[in-house]
Amino acid sequence: MAKTKKKTFTEPYHIEMWFERDRAHVELLDADNQTIIEWWDEEVQKAIDDGFLYSSNYLESAEEYAKSVGML
Repeated sequence: MAKTKKKTFTEPYHIEMWFERDRAHVELLDADNQTIIEWWDEEVQKAIDDGFLYSSNYLESAEEYAKSVGML
């Protein structure tokens, strides 16, 4: 019998992020934990400043951005 990979998330996408002093990371992943898109350090602030990421809702804004550039 073949084993199936159990999905641990109910939503199709999720965000992993961390902020520490001068470091920042925001990453959009699918339900299999595969990276769709990610931003590091200054890229995070630039994406916020350019209106692609919203600190009030990283998940939704990252999904919208990924769709707009054909990654989803």
